[in-house]
Amino acid sequence: FGVAARRLAMGKSSLAEAVKITNEMPVEAFKSIARRVIRRLGDRSQVSLLTASEEQQACSTLGLSSGELAASIELCAYVFEQAAYQMQRPEQLEQHLESSLALSSGHASAARQVWEAEATAYVARLREHHMLGQNILCDTTWTTQLCLAQSPSTETKSINESSTAIIDLSLTDEKNLHSGKAREHLVVESSHGELYDFFLKLQDIQRTIDDLSS
Repeated sequence: FGVAARRLAMGKSSLAEAVKITNEMPVEAFKSIARRVIRRLGDRSQVSLLTASEEQQACSTLGLSSGELAASIELCAYVFEQAAYQMQRPEQLEQHLESSLALSSGHASAARQVWEAEATAYVARLREHHMLGQNILCDTTWTTQLCLAQSPSTETKSINESSTAIIDLSLTDEKNLHSGKAREHLVVESSHGELYDFFLKLQDIQRTIDDLSS
């Protein structure tokens, strides 16, 4: 698992599976894992959220496969990252975990206790490495490069699969947000298939945000 920067969304199916695995885990064991995870999140000196020996010990003690343990670790990271970016209070986090994610009351309470004890240090690490509010999307422009293919038997022309779209994402910071001045440009070239895959991922992210907001 990468520690410094992680994704902020999980697919609905993977999220549900991670919750199921976690709910079957002893509360104190989950609390211990959650505490270790949050203490390493945002720490650039760490290469993983649990060491190999810690993962091996947890799998052996809890009777989990490496994939099941990884799912629970990912859930912990996801929960705390969301809480940091939304600046959730401990009681808000506990309520959200129970009502929206269907985490058991015991596990939700354990997560709240860990968040209550570790949130200040975790958020400070995020701010130190400029992960909160570092880049803000201020504009998007795009162009297309079309390649036309003509059937030898007809005069019909169609768009060739090698056609691409070039997307320019203009990024700025809070200081320059209202001026519209871009601090950085991120240019991405994508084929039709790549854009469609990205569109499907955006839909998953939107559904996750909708679930969190409901």
